[in-house]
Amino acid sequence: MYGTLPYLLRLASIIIYGIDSFGTARTMTVRSGVSRLNSVATQLEKQKNSMLEILADKKRRPQSRKKTGGSAKDGRPRRGGRLTEARRQEIVALVAPLFLERGYEPVTIDDIVARIGGSKRTLYERFGGKAGLFEMVIKDYCATVHRDLFTGIDKHASIEKQLVVIGTHFLNLILHPRILEQHRLMVSMGRSFPSVAQMFFKAGPQTAYDLIANWIRQQQAAGKLREGDASVQAELFLDMLTGKHQLALLTSSFNFTSPKEIAKTVKAAARVFLYGTAGGDRAGA
Repeated sequence: MYGTLPYLLRLASIIIYGIDSFGTARTMTVRSGVSRLNSVATQLEKQKNSMLEILADKKRRPQSRKKTGGSAKDGRPRRGGRLTEARRQEIVALVAPLFLERGYEPVTIDDIVARIGGSKRTLYERFGGKAGLFEMVIKDYCATVHRDLFTGIDKHASIEKQLVVIGTHFLNLILHPRILEQHRLMVSMGRSFPSVAQMFFKAGPQTAYDLIANWIRQQQAAGKLREGDASVQAELFLDMLTGKHQLALLTSSFNFTSPKEIAKTVKAAARVFLYGTAGGDRAGA
């Protein structure tokens, strides 16, 4: 815009010097045109100065950051805000029954949004959609079992007593109705959704094996257990516990298990694990 001012002045000069031979009337007409051009040039100069002042004023003033979403003051949730642990646990508690009661595939995004609130966009951005929420539910359930596995263990008690406590905790946790429903769901999904079922095995059973294997290694290092493959030993010990009781409850065969039977199984598994069943001296075997 500002480049037009020199152009107008040059144009006026050309007009003035090129019209002398046309007479007085023509000269007056040209002079009138030049006067109007000068007036336009003056207005353009004023506009230029005004624009420069506005730009300079903007540079002097500090820029305020644009707020997005709600704030704590107006009570609206902030978009993209941090997901608190309390809210995460609330979401797991709300969504888990949907999957356990209906299965994975029948549950829709609309079902989840209706249960936990928010929007589909938020669901995908924060959790990766239905698959991400389902994974969160599974991992949370598995973490509950692992967190409580060693609760109340007296490290100064005998190895046998520690094994009995560990085994009792483990069975009580995995035989909980909620965990049993999860197990049923994972088995049913094994063929249609193998990646999800594999995720469950890694987060659930495999992690439990690893935790027990680490405990066994600690006892081996302390000289309380003989050297051996701790991972295999952990698998054998936990599998001795689960077999009958888990299958009985998964198949609704309730008469084949009871708290008394569970206690009996745990004690027997601990003794077999520690001492075996062979009689006599096996040193030369």
